[in-house]
Amino acid sequence: MDVMEVVRWVAAVGASAAVVVAVLIVANIVVGRVGRRVPFLARAWRKVRRPLAALVLAIALRVSFAQTAEDGTFRDVGLHVLLIAVIIAAVWLVETVVLAWLAHLQHEAVQRKSDDDRARRRVETQMRLITRVVDVAFLVVGVAMVLLTFPGVEQIGGAILASAGVLSVVLGIAAQTSLGNLFAGLQLAFTDAIRIGDVVEVDGTWSTIEDITLSYVVVSIWDERHKVLPSTYFTTTPFINWSRTGDTVTGVVYFSLDWRVDLTRLRAAFEEIVDESGLWDGRARSILVTDSSGDRLTVRALVTSVNTDADWTLRCYVREHLATWLRENNPAALPIQRVVLGDPADSAERS
Repeated sequence: MDVMEVVRWVAAVGASAAVVVAVLIVANIVVGRVGRRVPFLARAWRKVRRPLAALVLAIALRVSFAQTAEDGTFRDVGLHVLLIAVIIAAVWLVETVVLAWLAHLQHEAVQRKSDDDRARRRVETQMRLITRVVDVAFLVVGVAMVLLTFPGVEQIGGAILASAGVLSVVLGIAAQTSLGNLFAGLQLAFTDAIRIGDVVEVDGTWSTIEDITLSYVVVSIWDERHKVLPSTYFTTTPFINWSRTGDTVTGVVYFSLDWRVDLTRLRAAFEEIVDESGLWDGRARSILVTDSSGDRLTVRALVTSVNTDADWTLRCYVREHLATWLRENNPAALPIQRVVLGDPADSAERS
């Protein structure tokens, strides 16, 4: 490679960079003016400008290389590499445009439903799954287009199609679990079974849905652990969704007490404790005897709260303060074990 060829290369690269800069400057000016009236265009431009610059640069370099390089193997290989770069940049640009449009749709949907947290989380969950499907689809398309630039790919494709019967069976068996999780993930997103931020009870543990992917679901446990579950878990295993139709929760606390409990005073103390907690949402509260067996009464304290976190704290608060109140103000209500010695009938007559 002589000096003049190096100079031509430097000039070609410089010209390509100048073309990219010129295109970006013009686009920035146009978008800057239009974006004042159309905010969506300004947001989309910030995402699109990098893949657009990559595409313009790849095209400019290929044109420059085709004009400056001498015929030969080096020129053919260089043009092929730059063609692949053009394809990758073009796929990247189209994918970014599609994702920007999806982000705009999500933004509009969230704005319309800003007062409905449940609907907002449903839109976020669905858009997240759609975005991942789009990513995978464009990746497959990009790889396929790159492979088609190589000579002889058609023959490879014919060989693959010739053995498609056996291959489909093998892939079907090998990918059965993965495909099941894929379809389960889409089912979860579009049937509204769970959403990002939902509070669920999994394996007896309260958890929050942190992420939903095409193959697995991540739940965050209250003690800062994170459990990763396959998507099929939520389509095949029963679970409790505490925020399926809303965040409000009804909590209960059970007490096993003696028959001598003063229910009137207990009920008054319960209402006072609930008022002092500051966690009651004002919907419902009650003290009821739900069972009586042997020498015990089962007393249920019911109280409502705005969400699961408040419900947990409120139930602990009620349990602790009612236990203290019973010990200090109605000790006769505390459960005791009665033992009768001798004939029960004689004991009754002496009493």
